[in-house]
Amino acid sequence: MEKGTPYRASFLCKTMRKNLFWIPLLLFTLLTLLPILWCISASFKHPIELYQTPPTIIPRTFTVEAYYRAVTFPGFPRYLANSVILAITSTAIALFVSVIAGYGFARYTFWMRSVLLIMILVPRILPRAALIVPLYEIFAPLGLIDTYTVLILTYTATAIPLGTWILIGFFQSVPKELEESAILDGANLLQILWKIVAPVSLPGILTVIVVSFVQSWNEFPFVLALTSSPQMRTLPYQLYFLRDTLGLPDWPLLNAFTIITIIPILVLYIRFEKNIVSGILSGALKG
Repeated sequence: MEKGTPYRASFLCKTMRKNLFWIPLLLFTLLTLLPILWCISASFKHPIELYQTPPTIIPRTFTVEAYYRAVTFPGFPRYLANSVILAITSTAIALFVSVIAGYGFARYTFWMRSVLLIMILVPRILPRAALIVPLYEIFAPLGLIDTYTVLILTYTATAIPLGTWILIGFFQSVPKELEESAILDGANLLQILWKIVAPVSLPGILTVIVVSFVQSWNEFPFVLALTSSPQMRTLPYQLYFLRDTLGLPDWPLLNAFTIITIIPILVLYIRFEKNIVSGILSGALKG
């Protein structure tokens, strides 16, 4: 046996142990990316090519026809506008309420504080299906079914709990001396909140904005149960109906519609990925 053999074997074992965690990570990454890559590939193919064997990842005939048909699909501008209006409005309201609630929980001690902190998480713990019937019974007598109002209310209500919990941790980490100095300079509570506490907690606020926007953009059960007219459909809702309305499935169109629907989410995650990860981790640790 060569003199260096035991050392090489030991070095190889250490290297394998050190990099062993990459194997499941690589497998999970492939499992996550493969459907997305297939969806992107199919969206650029001709419909006939999708039924040919063997299947290919790279299109034999590259075409953007499916994207053109998706954006010119009847009602597409309305579905896009609905998604944008609902996501932006509910995110703005959820952020405003979460900042106020988070600051209150972070800075004040009051009766039933711990119980309220748990109670605001209940809407997130319960499955959407369990909330649909009670919400319908509440909103139907008020004439709010099939309106923007009912969707904004439900989207906002489900976004506030997580936003509040994330911001509590950030607000608790802001030194009280900053607020005390502002009080001595004559600042009121709202000025302290929006000009001192909020800027210092910007990573947490960005996290709440992105998480709330993504949740509202992807929301499906509420818009399915609480609306009925085609004019109130959002992009995810229309994507659900698209296969049935086409008769024979037009997979390039369906995949192009899917990619267009998730593009805003991908852009947000790519742009604010570091803020989201650090924001959620910091909020969890500080909370």
